[in-house]
Amino acid sequence: MHMETTLQDVRWIGGCLGSSRAPLLRREFSLGGGMLSAELRISGLGYYEAWINGQRVGDQVLDPAQTDYETRVFYASHDVTGLILEGTNALGVMLGNGWYNQNLVWSADMAYGVPRLWAELTVRMADGSSRVIRTDETWRCTDGPVVSNNIYAGETYDARLELPGWTSPGFADGTWRPVTLSEPPGGRLEPQPIPSIRRIEELKPVTLGELQPGIFVADLGQNFSGWVRIRVQAAAGTEIRMKFAEAVFPDGRVDTASTGVFATKVEQVDTYICKGEGTEIWEPRFTYHGFRYVEITGWPGRPGADDLTGVVVHTVLEQAGSFECSDARLNQLHRMALWTHRSNVHGLPEDCPARERCGWLGDAHIVCEYSLFNFRSESLWEKYLDDIETNRALSGGLPGHIAPGRRRWHPASPDWMAAFILIPWFLYVHGGNRRVLGKHWDGMRAVMEHFGSNAQDGILSGGLGDWCDPKNRCNPTYTPEAITTTMWFWRCADIMAKVAGVLARGDDAKRYAEWAASILPAFHAKFFDRASGTYGSQTANAMALCFGLVPKVAEDAVVQSLVKDIRETHQMHPSVGIMGLRFLFEALTEHGYGEIALALLRQDTYPSFGDLIRRGATTLWEYWGEPEIDQAEGPRSLSHPMMGGFDNWFYNTLAGIRPDPDVPGFRHFFLAPHPIPSLEWVRCHHDCAFGRIESHWRCDGRRFDWEIVVPPGTRATATLPFARHFETLKPGRHSRSLALSAS
Repeated sequence: MHMETTLQDVRWIGGCLGSSRAPLLRREFSLGGGMLSAELRISGLGYYEAWINGQRVGDQVLDPAQTDYETRVFYASHDVTGLILEGTNALGVMLGNGWYNQNLVWSADMAYGVPRLWAELTVRMADGSSRVIRTDETWRCTDGPVVSNNIYAGETYDARLELPGWTSPGFADGTWRPVTLSEPPGGRLEPQPIPSIRRIEELKPVTLGELQPGIFVADLGQNFSGWVRIRVQAAAGTEIRMKFAEAVFPDGRVDTASTGVFATKVEQVDTYICKGEGTEIWEPRFTYHGFRYVEITGWPGRPGADDLTGVVVHTVLEQAGSFECSDARLNQLHRMALWTHRSNVHGLPEDCPARERCGWLGDAHIVCEYSLFNFRSESLWEKYLDDIETNRALSGGLPGHIAPGRRRWHPASPDWMAAFILIPWFLYVHGGNRRVLGKHWDGMRAVMEHFGSNAQDGILSGGLGDWCDPKNRCNPTYTPEAITTTMWFWRCADIMAKVAGVLARGDDAKRYAEWAASILPAFHAKFFDRASGTYGSQTANAMALCFGLVPKVAEDAVVQSLVKDIRETHQMHPSVGIMGLRFLFEALTEHGYGEIALALLRQDTYPSFGDLIRRGATTLWEYWGEPEIDQAEGPRSLSHPMMGGFDNWFYNTLAGIRPDPDVPGFRHFFLAPHPIPSLEWVRCHHDCAFGRIESHWRCDGRRFDWEIVVPPGTRATATLPFARHFETLKPGRHSRSLALSAS
């Protein structure tokens, strides 16, 4: 059942005033026989866990997803028919701070208020009647065993304060206090539109050592987001402290600097205080961490590997694609990109899982396409677009750098703000979602008009640029920001012309097409060095080639300039940041230099992914590991999906699977793989709305063999490599082979 209402129409209740502990709230009620079904609709801010008659409701965690709470708040619906009893029943809820009451990091005004609860339990009876149990003054509350909790800093749990049976009928709550009626958060109450955050998988320590007496460090072998579950036997009052980090010092102690302590002023720490009753098993409820290592103090004796379990926690992402090939480094980089993206999805696409946990728009538009190739993440991105809508409504009509939340940083720079045009387009091209274009057209148009009003003679500046290129994190070293910002300006104008056409807005389509046509020569005249045949950097040349901004007569010169810059100027190293990483490998491979693309990804000296892997990376770092940045602020995040734009190359270039913008949603698509001599084989699939697309090829230098699957309801235009033979393929399985000349 769909429900959307203003929060003023429902009652919210809060816990015990003046307490910093996570409140427990409960209500008992009685039912006669003849129940048919029961549904619980609930929203606990910032986070909640609910029980009925001693049994947990659902397996979601860190619920609901973050929003701009003054604009909209999510609730979940649970079928709880199997939990309801004839006779007396008990409904219990524990509330955590979450994002709603995050007042510890950045500033106190990040908080919206103290935790509060709205719930509605509807029981339908066989006689056609219904019984509705709502949050109201009849509920009672007390302090719970979660002594403190913060999304950044961690959770402290005192098991001695547990109240056994408090979620079951008949519990003596006479000493509990009446709840307080709370002010509603202020926005619409809406059903949560995305999958919940859940425990996804578990990891065991690969090493667990005692570095000093009583100080243990466990290495989970993988940087990820989540927490640690412990199993311990200890005397009552034993305090076990776990500190989480992405790196360790040379002596093996955890180094928390990359988790952003310089900015947050807190470390990620969970504390468990034992109750002293046999084997105790515990994990936190209202926090999560970005980490690989955990330092443990206070453990009685010595913990074993079976006493610690890493729990991977993120929004459920159903797999929609896979890639593997004969090159171990490429497979490793693909896994790193996926781990990094997964580690940064907790109700929104985050920039990092420790320091900020924010939905930066520029990061998001770099990540979106490879997210859609790998996962059924459409609902996540649609929710994020709605976050940008609420953000811009709170920010004077234009998006800020971050959505959602109170770190708005508005207005955004144009290359970050471009996300509000790019992401709807990506969703349309990959999924055929025309509705998303119409829904956000007004905001997209406001962004485009903002760009136009700030451009000078077709050139748009003021962007952040090719973020995190080598040697300089915040100010691109190799590519002036006006170059990339103007290219995004052209790209957005071109997209807006197409979107207007889709929406039958003819005047806008013509106008934005004229904009795009005028930006292109202005860009070329301003930034192209005719004598050297270059736009000045690897990123500039690669983006211009991939966007189609290079005049045909200059294309070969730009390609040769790009190759020369890589080979000679940078000695087979990349000199790109997040924007160049998105396009560099495609530009090289599509113009016949796939071996150089491979060499860059196989490179093992700074700056390179191989250098980061040598230094222990299992996810993609925020930067290339420059020591001068370390000295200035401490190491940056070691889990940043914005550095993963290269993952598109595996799908759209090596395997050659590309959607057709003119026939979106893969109703028609292109298959044009680009074999590279030193790659023996590629196996790739993508699950579109119509079924599975497969592109598997093998090439030994003498023969090229290609296996293809075109799903029902679609057609594909396939290009046979080497022969440059085009054909239209109908649904089904197809095989193509080509004998290669000895030369």
